[in-house]
Amino acid sequence: MEKKLLREKWQQYSRENIINYSTIQDKELNQFPIRHFEPNETMVMRGDFPSSVYFILNGVVLGVRNYENGNEYSYFQLGKNNGSVGLLEVLAQKEEMIATITCLTKVEAVQVPSTIVYDWIMQDVELLRLSINLLASDLYARSGNDGLLYRYEGVDRLRFFLISYYEEHASDNQRLEVTETREKIANTLGMSIRTVGRSLLKLRQNQEIMNEKRKIYLGEDEYQRLKKAIHL
Repeated sequence: MEKKLLREKWQQYSRENIINYSTIQDKELNQFPIRHFEPNETMVMRGDFPSSVYFILNGVVLGVRNYENGNEYSYFQLGKNNGSVGLLEVLAQKEEMIATITCLTKVEAVQVPSTIVYDWIMQDVELLRLSINLLASDLYARSGNDGLLYRYEGVDRLRFFLISYYEEHASDNQRLEVTETREKIANTLGMSIRTVGRSLLKLRQNQEIMNEKRKIYLGEDEYQRLKKAIHL
């Protein structure tokens, strides 16, 4: 009974956890400039003060981190459906952008001063609920990943992810398509998209996965090989 009641409450107060352009369309946005960016152009730099929030109208941007060893990792993508650059930092009350944001394609975005966006959220109950859901979902996902990231390294992280995915989604020993994108897998595992690609190639060569037209498939045989390889 309690489970049912809680689910009803979640539904009542919305389970959405994305703030994008569509959620702020009633805020007289014509007073704010629309910025245009070219592919490979930088929107904001890691360490910049989040003076503005960018709500993406069209295009796709990448979150990029550079490390002392010279490697550059792209670990998340934002587009029109999930696209707000700088919002997380404003909500977390952080004075530095966590990542450099570069444009994968041509991008159009509405640029709104962060102080105005913060006022919108604090004075609008529905936006405040969305913000709570957004931060809680991010924290929950990261908390769930902590044990995985400490316990396994490299290709074993991907093995563990695929084993868990199969156990959660497989039915009647039928072949299962892994529908998560490489970008989302990389973000979940704290790996670069390039590293995920190399790891998938290794797993395919070891017959631990099936790969057809860039789609990943798992069957009972692959599942057992993954478990044996990771020594579960």
